[in-house]
Amino acid sequence: MIAHMRRWLWRLQGFLLWAPAARALAMACLFAFLVQQVASRVDFFNAYGYHCSYAQAINSCFGLSWALFSHGFFWQPVTYLFLHGSWLHLGFNMLTVLLFGSGVEMEVGSRRFWRIFIGGGVLAGLGWFAATYALSFLPPFESLTHWMPQVVRHGLGAGVSAGKTLDGGLLIGASGGVFALIGTYAALFPNRMVYVLLVFFPVKLKARTLALLLVGLDVAAAVFIQSQVADAAHLSGCLAGYLYGRRLRSLGIAGDPGGA
Repeated sequence: MIAHMRRWLWRLQGFLLWAPAARALAMACLFAFLVQQVASRVDFFNAYGYHCSYAQAINSCFGLSWALFSHGFFWQPVTYLFLHGSWLHLGFNMLTVLLFGSGVEMEVGSRRFWRIFIGGGVLAGLGWFAATYALSFLPPFESLTHWMPQVVRHGLGAGVSAGKTLDGGLLIGASGGVFALIGTYAALFPNRMVYVLLVFFPVKLKARTLALLLVGLDVAAAVFIQSQVADAAHLSGCLAGYLYGRRLRSLGIAGDPGGA
């Protein structure tokens, strides 16, 4: 009875003021991005005469890169989640946090919300490491797409990043943790209908269908486009969140009753 009342109090608070942890996460990412914006206007010179902005120094230190993580920058799998590359990048991630993340938090509470976001984000970063390393063994882009029409191959080829290696990559953004929240939401409420904006038109989908659609698009982008978007991080985070959500449902802790 107490747990049931607590759950409804969480839902009421979320509808009135957004869920508290989701709101705190959005504010933390906004603050970090404002620091990045201010730092981008100040030149940074190190002892070796290397010139860049302080924002680039911040991204290098607190973003996720194998070159520094392997040399003891152990905080990077967490801190990269709070940095963003643009207002659009920040806005999309935080809008998703406030919508899907608030729904998850109202069901499982703030502590599990942070566990999903941070834990899923860390696993997403590790998945990005693994996928970036594996990409170096993939056949050339031309051999993967030789069966496609020339127009399609040309369009996809515009997104290919040549020479992307594990040592040279840098990952920033909350997307890994955000996809973990989406995966958890899909596991807890697989048949709940959600609206998504598709080419400026709202489309109504089941939460599970949306998660599968996002995963499919990420897999296709990772294999064929191989762009700078960290598709492997999205996929890893979504899978981690989905498995955690399935566990919560199986234990009867949260989620809609019934359904697969």
